[in-house]
Amino acid sequence: MLKEINLDGIFVAPFAGYLFAAVLIFIPVRMLFDRYAIQRWVWHRSLFDASVFIIILSLIGLMF
Repeated sequence: MLKEINLDGIFVAPFAGYLFAAVLIFIPVRMLFDRYAIQRWVWHRSLFDASVFIIILSLIGLMF
């Protein structure tokens, strides 16, 4: 069972921690995509970024 994260007496849902971890992983991944010009092969960059973020978030959720 998931437990809340205690931040100085403020209880935060575990999903907020998963979101934070996903953002920390997504930032370097996006930098790699920019470096290798992935937008040449992607139709809609914003949708691609959102889907990659959801994939990362889902993988984190499955791990924990």
